[in-house]
Amino acid sequence: MEKQKEESSVTRTNTITQENSKDGGWGWVIVASAFMAHVLADGVLFTLGVLYIEFLDEFEKGKGKTAWITSLIPGTMLTVGPITGALTNRFGCRSMCILGALVAAAGFVISCFATSIYYLYCSLGILTGLGFGGIFLSTLVCVGQHFEKRRSFALGISVSGSGVGTFVFAPVVRILIDEYGWRGAILMEAGFIMNIVLCGAFFRPVQNKSGKTTDKSVIKNEAIDLSIVEDEIDIKEASMTSKQIFSIVKNKDEGLQALKTKSTTSPDPSTNSVSSCFSKHFDFGLLTNPAFTIFVVSNYFTALGFNTPYVYLPDRAEEKGMNQFDSAFLLSIIGISNTFGRIIFGWIADRKCVNRLLLYGISLVICGTANVLNPLNDSKVYLMMYSSVYGMFIGVFVSLNTVILVDLLGSERLDKALGLLMMFQGIGTILGPPICGWLYDGTGSYSIPFYFVGGLVIFSGVVLCFIPLYRRSQTKNSYRISGE
Repeated sequence: MEKQKEESSVTRTNTITQENSKDGGWGWVIVASAFMAHVLADGVLFTLGVLYIEFLDEFEKGKGKTAWITSLIPGTMLTVGPITGALTNRFGCRSMCILGALVAAAGFVISCFATSIYYLYCSLGILTGLGFGGIFLSTLVCVGQHFEKRRSFALGISVSGSGVGTFVFAPVVRILIDEYGWRGAILMEAGFIMNIVLCGAFFRPVQNKSGKTTDKSVIKNEAIDLSIVEDEIDIKEASMTSKQIFSIVKNKDEGLQALKTKSTTSPDPSTNSVSSCFSKHFDFGLLTNPAFTIFVVSNYFTALGFNTPYVYLPDRAEEKGMNQFDSAFLLSIIGISNTFGRIIFGWIADRKCVNRLLLYGISLVICGTANVLNPLNDSKVYLMMYSSVYGMFIGVFVSLNTVILVDLLGSERLDKALGLLMMFQGIGTILGPPICGWLYDGTGSYSIPFYFVGGLVIFSGVVLCFIPLYRRSQTKNSYRISGE
């Protein structure tokens, strides 16, 4: 008994040390590295609307077909979320970030030699999207691993690099195109992306005081006080893995019940294989959870309209008489206001009195309304005001997604839920811009496309109301059952 108490004391001490290594220290270095990675990657990604105009003039294939180039990059990046999530879980955030940067840069270099729009679909669209997928997920996961109490704020800071990048790159890309042509500009952007390799080099797993990392040994070093469960069930007879034990200790009430119902299940001997990692991230069983399904539907419709302003706003502005530099600067306005939005909403979401889901839903409704009102005026000042409002409130879409998933499902299922959610976001992102391009080709005006995406984003915010309604109904049912 004394030996068990000593072991329990040691494991508790390890837990305290583990917790103290989070929410500070090297974690802020990783936040800074993730911030710069987003500046470079998203700066290039969200200024594709400037290149889109050049592709229209070069290939003359219509707005709908040309828009596939700009939608395939973010769409592929998100759709491969479960795959990149599995690889990140297997090989680590540092390796995936560096590999993603190399693949994305290769896609840009190859695109310099494009002879057709279909060539760009594969090189700039799919190949670069795969690389960005590795960068995007690895930065989110690495920052999330190093923060708990201030996770929303840390993620808000890191992803705010997206807005800074958009602000900086929009005029830079326009200048590069004027100086070197679109092929030369793409080659320059490949060089910018290569700098993400250095950002990824700073990523490392959480370390405890002894210097051991927690990605491989987290289960061994975490506090596993077996006295919590020894009276409830015979662990030796349960045939469990250490990971299952750790999950039970972290979630005593739910864990013990799950253990009792699954105590006869044998562990999978291939848990460390890559195929096992893939299976963990393709858990479509999560869609049986109504709250998660509603959130997926909301994200899908938001993704359909998310990229439309980034792709079409410069072209819409030039169509109404604005010069090329000023039309590109509209993206800069979206970018800088997006930066403030992500940081502010991340900070607000960490307040205990704030309803995160309500904040998220209201912000989406405001974004959708801004899109609906976009075609009402064509003046420079009006479009700048639209860019500011849209950029500010669409920041919530990225900065609070991960946090709300934890609120809905818990951190234990975050990796599975995030990969699955990104896949549906990717499908919506791929389809959105081409649909709007076809609507323009059919009507000859940008009014219908902006009305269309505005309505979709408004719906994505309103549909979230069903999540608290569902939860209330579940609470009432539990009260009825306990009363009986």
